[in-house]
Amino acid sequence: MSDVINNGVKLVGETMLPGASLLLDGNLVNGAAHVAVGAAAAAFVAPWAVLLVVADSFSKSVSGKNLWDHINVSKKAPEAEVVAA
Repeated sequence: MSDVINNGVKLVGETMLPGASLLLDGNLVNGAAHVAVGAAAAAFVAPWAVLLVVADSFSKSVSGKNLWDHINVSKKAPEAEVVAA
């Protein structure tokens, strides 16, 4: 139950500051990078770009994987099977 509450707090934090979930985890370098990229996306790109930064930050905080890693799961080459002779 505490994971659900923690993830909820992280998600609310992300609505206020991109990278907040990583900062709450204590991952200051990665969190600060997401804050900077989120600010640049808001200033120079578009709101959808900020949403991508928020989604990436939350994904990295909760699962340990970047958003891109989740998207590319189906595109990874299958590992070769070892067949005993």
